[in-house]
Amino acid sequence: MREKIFNILEQLEIQYTNYEHEPAFSCEDAKGIDIPGIRVKSLLLKNKQKNKFYMVVIEDDKRLDWNIIRKYFWENKISFVSEELMIEKIWVKPGHVSPFATINNVEKDITVIFNRSLEWSEIWIHPLQNDNTIVIKIEDISQFLDNIAINYCFIEI
Repeated sequence: MREKIFNILEQLEIQYTNYEHEPAFSCEDAKGIDIPGIRVKSLLLKNKQKNKFYMVVIEDDKRLDWNIIRKYFWENKISFVSEELMIEKIWVKPGHVSPFATINNVEKDITVIFNRSLEWSEIWIHPLQNDNTIVIKIEDISQFLDNIAINYCFIEI
């Protein structure tokens, strides 16, 4: 699966560093991995009607402020997607979620939301599997998302 991501990054001439390691299913698992850059978590959310989806990317030690997301997107209720819906939307299970997984979002109905504090950073993200971590600049992830026609934004979370 990761080769698909590597191929696109190379086609776009995006620089990145890939690190292989033991599978990390959670932020707690990743704490033992020594890689440069900022460790983040990617959370896949849905609105009550299940017709709008949001992938929130924040620092792994930061708590999600649900009110900010609801207010910014004019949603009354937002919650995590189920594992089944996650697999349907991005073809990965929990523990493998990252903005790269939006390549599998056929409907293009997921908006990726980055915490503004990450805007000029190098972050860690999985290339569709959690035994590898790519360190990449946010502006390069933006280029990747532009290339696959996925909407994204930066807000203060």
